[in-house]
Amino acid sequence: MNHFTTHQSFFLVPLSTYDEEFKKIDQFLKILDKSNIDSIIEYSYSKCSESGRKSYNPYHLFSMISYCFAKSRSSLREMEDMCRYDIRAMYLMDNQTPSHKTIGEFINEVIVPNHHLLFTRITDTIIEEYNLDISDQYLDGTKLEANANKYKFVWKPVKYHKSLDKKIRLYLDKIGIYINQKEYIKSYQFYDYINGYAKLKNINIETIPSGRGKKISLEQRLCKEGYKYLLKLIEYEEKESICGDNRNSYYKTDHDATAMALKTDYYSGHGTNMHAAYNVQILVSSGIITYYDIFQDRTDYYTLIPMLDGYYKYYGKYPKNLCADSGYGIYSNYQYLDKHNIGNYVKFLAWNGESSGKNPQKFFSNGNTFFCLNKCAGIKIPFDKNHHQRYKDGTLYQFEGCEECGYAYKCKEHLKNKSGNFRTMELIPKYEFYKNEARINLLSRKGIEIRVNRSIQVEGTFGQIKENMDYIRIRRRGINKVVTEIMLVCLGRNIRKIFAMMKSKKISDKYWIASPNLEAEIFKIVKLKKSKKL
Repeated sequence: MNHFTTHQSFFLVPLSTYDEEFKKIDQFLKILDKSNIDSIIEYSYSKCSESGRKSYNPYHLFSMISYCFAKSRSSLREMEDMCRYDIRAMYLMDNQTPSHKTIGEFINEVIVPNHHLLFTRITDTIIEEYNLDISDQYLDGTKLEANANKYKFVWKPVKYHKSLDKKIRLYLDKIGIYINQKEYIKSYQFYDYINGYAKLKNINIETIPSGRGKKISLEQRLCKEGYKYLLKLIEYEEKESICGDNRNSYYKTDHDATAMALKTDYYSGHGTNMHAAYNVQILVSSGIITYYDIFQDRTDYYTLIPMLDGYYKYYGKYPKNLCADSGYGIYSNYQYLDKHNIGNYVKFLAWNGESSGKNPQKFFSNGNTFFCLNKCAGIKIPFDKNHHQRYKDGTLYQFEGCEECGYAYKCKEHLKNKSGNFRTMELIPKYEFYKNEARINLLSRKGIEIRVNRSIQVEGTFGQIKENMDYIRIRRRGINKVVTEIMLVCLGRNIRKIFAMMKSKKISDKYWIASPNLEAEIFKIVKLKKSKKL
């Protein structure tokens, strides 16, 4: 049964400019029907519409919202105007005009809970319909400014909390309470200590006189001091709970937004001011966005694994090859790629220095040991007080013969102590193996091709979203609504790609029918137009 592709019950003038656009729309609606997302929409819409009648067709609403995002109309007011005055949106909505409130409720209640499932089903149908090869996936991210007040940000009070904890411990010593715990004292613990002391001294904190010049006892002064510390402790704990473990800031107008330095700064130069932003990550293959997600991380290091986990969750398989820039080339990511047999075309952190010659590769491995540029084998030595272990799987090597080495000036360029006939270096053997594997892959013929493709596909996709679709700032607040907005932007980008593929392949579908009663007249007009008699 078709839920999205329906005949319209009102008259539209069958001009050639409209005809081409409506053929594209009909093809998109057929893809929506094949994707079997109607069951998801029906289930969610029935839950939110249990009371009262269903005023609008949910399938028409979803197709209209998706099309509006493809045409850079991402605000609710713009969608409402499209339904009233744009012939394409009228065609999708069967001449119904939902208000911006109705559209917003539909997005929040139907699309927000199912955004990943809806997107991946539609994308999977597009891949199958056009027989696209998605074995090579390209990963990249960008930071988009959030809809939050620039000046109302809060930093995580790490140092202040540590200082307050010391004051609290000194205060507890004053009132005769001795505790021996390494972690911070919690607010509920401190409250019990203060309350117990007040009851012991028969003091009511509410009756203690306040103001300058008031005479109070030492016990009353201690109680007031304790409650002052307690209020500050509660404030710090609240800020830390909002920030969480993986970030150090949030904004008062959007708690999920994080302070980040953006590439474009309209207040001053590049990266000089902190802005409320989200880290948007996408996977692209054959020009189609296959997966997306939102992160609060200011770097890309730890976004690769969640992205591939999500891709596997919804597609049931891992990509054959993955290409990404050096922002993802850390040890844990290489381990993940090796574990799941994914082709490693991810640049490591030193790739740009090696490829440009500014920072050439200094250590080489034959599988058993490491050699320096002077071909001296490294000797494993134990860690001591002068050489602390930095990495869990790290091994300390010593390379000798530096005084007679012609590469010493480059090898010791960034060392504080450049004297001595040896150099020590902590290396992770497995990480060096992964880096060498990536180096071989990236320099191969396939690697050069895939590197060129990455800059075209994933960076080109972000360029089209920001420039062609005019999407440079997030409109909604809260990470759940923001990730849904990004889903609709990515879906709109894929719709634009479908339309481009249809135009390039000159796909010819049946002419759209504005009204079943006018079918004969319309075909007569089209026939006359083709014979150039009209």
